[in-house]
Amino acid sequence: MNFNYFLRENMDSTNLFNPEEGYNLGNMFVDLYSNYKNYNPVKLVGKTPEERDYLELSRISFAMHEMNLYLDIHPDDRKILQLFNDYRKMFLDLEKKYEEKYGPLTTYSGEMNKTPFAWVQKTWPWEGMNNV
Repeated sequence: MNFNYFLRENMDSTNLFNPEEGYNLGNMFVDLYSNYKNYNPVKLVGKTPEERDYLELSRISFAMHEMNLYLDIHPDDRKILQLFNDYRKMFLDLEKKYEEKYGPLTTYSGEMNKTPFAWVQKTWPWEGMNNV
């Protein structure tokens, strides 16, 4: 890997994919994306409202994580810092709405105060699936 590529003069921090594209491609930075041979990433689609909400939460979480990694190397990039904070706010809002509607996502969720270990009462994603 050519680590010199990560130097500021080789990157434009404003050249980003949107969260959906970045999530599907595995990279938010257009300048760093390299298509693998003739592989075309699948566009992910949730089948139920819960799956769609979780997918949106995952996309924003991914975008936020990518901005965080970039800021580890470029801590003075104000545009990316603002974008990270925007994604963080969006994530926290989506997470709160998701957990109010469907239950806790993690053991440290605020929803755990209301319904400890509530996720064991729901079906797991792999339960009830037909053999593929």
